[in-house]
This record gives sequence, C-alpha cells and structure tokens, in this order.
Amino acid sequence: MNRFARTTLVLGTLAAVAMGATGCAAAEKPAEATGAEVQHLLVATGASPRPFTFLDDNDELTGYDIEILKLVDEKLDDVEFEFQVAEFPALFAGLDSGRFNIVANNLSATDERREKYDFSDPYIEAQFGVAVAEGSDLAGATTLDELAGKRTFGEPGLNFTKILEAFNEANPDKQIDIQYSELDLQSQYKQLATGGVDFVFSDKVVYTGYAKGLPTTFSQLDGDKLVEDFGTNLFSAYAFSKQTPNVDEVVEKVNGALTELREDGTLTKLSEEFFDGLDVSPKTLPQSTK
Repeated sequence: MNRFARTTLVLGTLAAVAMGATGCAAAEKPAEATGAEVQHLLVATGASPRPFTFLDDNDELTGYDIEILKLVDEKLDDVEFEFQVAEFPALFAGLDSGRFNIVANNLSATDERREKYDFSDPYIEAQFGVAVAEGSDLAGATTLDELAGKRTFGEPGLNFTKILEAFNEANPDKQIDIQYSELDLQSQYKQLATGGVDFVFSDKVVYTGYAKGLPTTFSQLDGDKLVEDFGTNLFSAYAFSKQTPNVDEVVEKVNGALTELREDGTLTKLSEEFFDGLDVSPKTLPQSTK
C-alpha cells in the first residue's frame, strides 16, 4: 500500500505560491520494482467545502475528493501523489505557474476552465438546487425564474455565482439580488435560517453537510434547464496544470484508474460514506469526456 505525505497547511498569499513554498516529501515508490521512473505530482486542495475535502479531528486531510485520489495513487505504480492545502484562489495560481500539478476541490470542469487546464473524467454529478428557510414560498422552486427579486449570497468567481450573474444578464427585468460576500458556508446557512437572505444556491451534498440542525429545506432545480439555458456543467473533475510533464499521459492514467473505481462500485461506496448515503458518482460520462 502506498504511503502519503502528511498535509502541509499553506495559508500564505498568491505570491507565496508563485515563489514555490516547499511541501513535505512524499514517500518514495520503488521504481526498480516497476521498472519505470516514478513521477511525483503535487496535489493541492483548499480543504473545503466539507465533505469533499477537509481536515479531520487529527488534522489529517481527507474527504471524498481526496480518498479517491489516494486509491488512484495505489493503482498507479509510476505515479506518486503528495498533498498540500492552500487558500482557494492560490489553487489556480499554482496551476498557472506549474507549482501545483493537480487540484482536487470539487471543481466544475467548465469550458472556460478547460481553456487553461486539463481535466480528468468526472467523479461527481452535481444536484444543484436552492436552500430556503422552512415555510418559505420558494420551497419547491425548480427554476431560477422563480427566484427573481429574491436575495442571496454570491462569492465572485464561484460557479454558482456565475450562473446567477448569467441569469441577471439575460433577464434585466427580473434580477436576482446577489449580495457579494466572503462569509463561509456555515454562516451563510445560519443567515438563511434567520432571514438574512431568501435562498442559498447550492449543491445538495453541500447543503446536507452544512445545514444540519437548521430550519431549512432544499429544492432541486431542473438540471437539464440549467444546462440548456446557461451551459451549466453538472460534473466535477480533477484539474491538471498543462505545465505538468507528459500531462496527457498522466490524465489518461488517472482516468483509467477512475474508470475502474467507478465500474467496481468504489465511487458509490465512498460517496455514500461521505455524503450520508447519497450517491453522487456519475452514472454516465458527459459526451465531452468520452
């Protein structure tokens, strides 16, 4: 079984990433046993949102995204992963500079991102929806049109925010009131429960993890309509820096391991473990990845 480097918590600025902060060395795989040189790859994550990626009570990195990659690493004799935690904006700066080889952070593989980065096959099929306070007249909403004139939080650059911004651009007469904020998700849901906003646009598994015990409900939106109207990508995948040596081969190897984990039921098992019985593993791959 492969060993993994203890996570290095990197909470510095983008400049620190660009200058190449040093992480812990990963345990060496016996290259002589495989007859091939081992390629060491640095995997970065923001360690949030839980349960996709997070630090447990022992300050060890885990989560659905992370445990999948650990199993992928076990399947690949000539690849060794080392994990590092960084602030979310630094993840993309690290990919751009080539400092980070892979980012594991529930990233939506949008067309815009594909222009800059390579992506693996998806390991999550999202269930987008809106969280509302109990008793809200928005309960049961299935489209963004029903949210016109309502207040919600938005964080610049996030996929959810970009969808809302696209809706507003296309519908100048029925705007959604986006209140830009850097509040963490737990605080956003608490604000929702006390009337601070009317809804939170989210994914079902994120809602399940952060809204426990709060008087709120979740309504799933029509995913097909989101795709049709806004080109919304419902799949999450691992992002790869194009500066990684032999990146096409690396992505192909990772995809091969992901296929095995999907077909033997491992992705479903991990999903149910981390998401309270909910299976978020893709049942079919989007056409663009086949």
